[in-house]
Amino acid sequence: MEIILAARHVSKSYGAAPIIRGLGFTFHAGEFVSLVGPSGCGKTTLLMCLAGLLPIDAGVLTFQGKPVVGVPDGMAVVFQDYSRSLFPWKTNLENVRFGTRRSTGLSRANATERARALIDAVGLSGYEDHYPWQLSGGMQQRIAIARGLASQSRLLLLDEPLAAVDAQTRADLQDLLLSLAQRFNQTCLLVTHDVDEAVYMADRVLVLAPRPTQIDMEVRVELRKARDQISSREEPEFLRARHEILSRIRAMRKPGVTIGDH
Repeated sequence: MEIILAARHVSKSYGAAPIIRGLGFTFHAGEFVSLVGPSGCGKTTLLMCLAGLLPIDAGVLTFQGKPVVGVPDGMAVVFQDYSRSLFPWKTNLENVRFGTRRSTGLSRANATERARALIDAVGLSGYEDHYPWQLSGGMQQRIAIARGLASQSRLLLLDEPLAAVDAQTRADLQDLLLSLAQRFNQTCLLVTHDVDEAVYMADRVLVLAPRPTQIDMEVRVELRKARDQISSREEPEFLRARHEILSRIRAMRKPGVTIGDH
């Protein structure tokens, strides 16, 4: 299986404070991977490094076999704060079309056609000429997701994209993301604080240790690709993975727990 993203002995510090130390993993084409860990463990810092928005201090980080130096072509990010990531002076169509800006050889007409198709795919056909501030929070995040997909990236990085919406909208957007990932054969990495969300959406979940962080545990989720908010969450496999991950994160908060002690 093709390796999309790989890290080997990656480290990152802010001044004298180490955030990431000796971290390593591989992501394969078509995977949906969730990243969880105790609060403050460095999840967002790691994602910013993976996206090329922060330089690493040591180790090797490659995307499609090439070192990550700056923001690489073929990678897109959807952020938690949609109100800041979308351009309020641009229409929804213009915001999504902006996602195609790094696609070489794409005419303006084709970019517009792609943007319209993605707006339809996220269920917002008819809102192309509205502005983001005219939409609800959940609708704005749908536009942000459409823009992330517009570049036809090989890897979509999701930085807690559903944390700022209500519970029902969050469930709807989880299902939307899963359906779009399968439809477009999109490789996804989701950073989330919500263990239930991590298990529900992922093929496997990586659990980060407290800072300086590294991969403490990997849990494979053997659920069917087609998932349901009720039945999937009641399956023994979902409950097993959830229990294993929550137990490990809670154990990390207790004194005397050593990384790798599981």
